[in-house]
Amino acid sequence: MLRISIPLQQKAFQVSGTCRVAIIGGGFSGASLARQLALHGGLASGDIIVFEPRETLGAGVAYDTADPALRLNVAAHRMRALPEDPAAFIDWLGTSGHLATDPDSARGDAIYARRGDFGAFMQQVMQPLLEEEKVVHVRERVEHVKRHGGLWLVQGESSTVYLADIVVIATSHPAPRAPAPLALALNGHPRFITDPSRPGALDPIMPDDRVFVAGAGLTALDIVASRIARGHAGATTIFSRSGLLPREQDTASPAPFGDFTTSPAVTARMLLRQVRACLASANEAGLPWQSVFDALRQQGQAIWRNLPLNEQKRFLRHLRRRFETHRYRMPPQNAEVMQRELATGRLRLRAGRVCRVERIAHRLQLDLILKPEGIVERCSFDWVIAATGPDHASVLKSQPWLSELERNGFVIADRHGVGIACDEASRAVDRDGQAVDNLFVAGPLARGLFGELTGVPEIAQQTKAIAESIGAQEARSVVGRFLG
Repeated sequence: MLRISIPLQQKAFQVSGTCRVAIIGGGFSGASLARQLALHGGLASGDIIVFEPRETLGAGVAYDTADPALRLNVAAHRMRALPEDPAAFIDWLGTSGHLATDPDSARGDAIYARRGDFGAFMQQVMQPLLEEEKVVHVRERVEHVKRHGGLWLVQGESSTVYLADIVVIATSHPAPRAPAPLALALNGHPRFITDPSRPGALDPIMPDDRVFVAGAGLTALDIVASRIARGHAGATTIFSRSGLLPREQDTASPAPFGDFTTSPAVTARMLLRQVRACLASANEAGLPWQSVFDALRQQGQAIWRNLPLNEQKRFLRHLRRRFETHRYRMPPQNAEVMQRELATGRLRLRAGRVCRVERIAHRLQLDLILKPEGIVERCSFDWVIAATGPDHASVLKSQPWLSELERNGFVIADRHGVGIACDEASRAVDRDGQAVDNLFVAGPLARGLFGELTGVPEIAQQTKAIAESIGAQEARSVVGRFLG
């Protein structure tokens, strides 16, 4: 262990070691990058450090669950986590025995696996690299990231400190942001669940409790499916501004259909016309609409980059919600639960806005202005849950070390407010608009530039490109040291 004392926040810390690359965040993005660097980056043992408080690498918020009701919303054969072996996950399900213990996973031609199974798969993928110390897992949250000469000083919550040549921001999604009326009225209330992904967050809900879910995306559907699986029989209301739910996956798992890059759209309106024309062509060919949106996903990064900045903003303002309901679809098992619960009346879907919130003893009373009539409905609930999706606009305020990097000018929010600004090589952009050569952004927080960057295959390709870039830097460094 190095014995270098460095003043940090008016306190001296001993440096635990040095490394070439420090990755902050060990979910799928961070683990995928660590793996690529370990296998192909030309780095030595101990050169790759991953700060991740969870017990394993590769699971993160999305896949760190033992809840069997939570399923991947993509068929297992499309979870192409390893670029060199696209079928690795679906093959592993069979050989590991996980598929045999999950008889409800098959729907039509596809397997919709439990999310925890993908986390277990990534754990097994990473285990040999950890055992060989090609990747070192530091089970701590990061508190500080500071410049120290030409290096980065990364400090964990237990005062573990590493000096790194390169830092990669691969942190998870920030917590949801509740609608303002709920947040102002219920902040700190014990029956207001602001982060349903937190382990045990939903456990206090009793079987007959009335539940209000703010948000109608996949997180909301996961909440319903999880509660139903645990025997919840109370009334649940899913409430959002649009009232639009994610659409259902096609169990036939059709091939992607459509070409959106040969004659790329340069306006949001033009893109909308292209999509509508392609949907009509797919219908004539007897193909489901899902095949068109799968093509949009595969070509998503090229489509996004062909749109000028003002047209990207127009897309986000006018088309984003409708696109997301078709792009981020619910697994068939969730669709079955939703249909059953809606038919029984235990589940209600409402659109509008919250206009008044009142705390009453052991319940919460909400006044809802409902679309399209505009009438006000007064409802009482035992629990209110925020399921509005990650608050990407506030990501730089979500963790102290990110705020520190922003305060010191090394990172800025991207132009759309959905993550962190970076360049085509995934290098962070500083307050002067310049790329920071040894600071990278991996995973969904880079989607402001890349557009489509939330699915496993897209993240795997991006982290592969980052690893290649870092490997090239390492090769140049070796040459420089030799010549020097």
